Amino acid sequence: MLQQTETPGAATVFIVDHDDKTRLSLVNLFHLADVVSQSFRSGAELLGSADLDVPGCLLVDIQPGESSGFDLQERLADRACLLPIVFTTGEATVPIAVEAMKRGASDFLPKPLDDAAVLDAVFGAIRQNLVARARAAEREAVWRSIGTLTPREREVMKYVAIGDLNKQIAHRLEVSEMMVKIHRSRMMKKMGAGSLVQLIKKLELAYGRARCSDAPTATETRAP
Repeated sequence: MLQQTETPGAATVFIVDHDDKTRLSLVNLFHLADVVSQSFRSGAELLGSADLDVPGCLLVDIQPGESSGFDLQERLADRACLLPIVFTTGEATVPIAVEAMKRGASDFLPKPLDDAAVLDAVFGAIRQNLVARARAAEREAVWRSIGTLTPREREVMKYVAIGDLNKQIAHRLEVSEMMVKIHRSRMMKKMGAGSLVQLIKKLELAYGRARCSDAPTATETRAP
């Protein structure tokens, strides 16, 4: 019996498989698991009609040829679609599985499909997507905060992030230490950071790496 509590929130599973029976079987499976699903005969049909800007994942049959699952994966990447892909195939071989994982597949399932394995793989992919979407939202929020800073506050933030003391920052900017303290206080408030550690974490999230020297300068207000 399916455990409904294991369903990772509201999400949509996009099924791409040329086999009608397989698609129907999967749609029924997800219905029983209380998961929304949409099915498509091909990648072209998916790209032409599906709204992929929603939480979820894709369950895609690799099938060889120009309209392969790998081809669809590349086209989705071109569209900056971040939905994880679980690949399936009736011709499961080690090289195909390795290639799928190298290409960033969330999981790889051989046919005939096992219901429990499908649900485990799909739920895992959905959870992965929800985490990624949450981080993306946090990152966007940080950049909105950065956009509220004045040029001077961004300069102060840059030097605070690399560990400079107020006295050192004052010397760099040729202003009084009191002015640095004022700019620093306003900057920290706008960034929603209660400590230097919190500020660093926000900047690392915004830039996708931990180099504090990449903090925005006075003229940088947009995400890279």
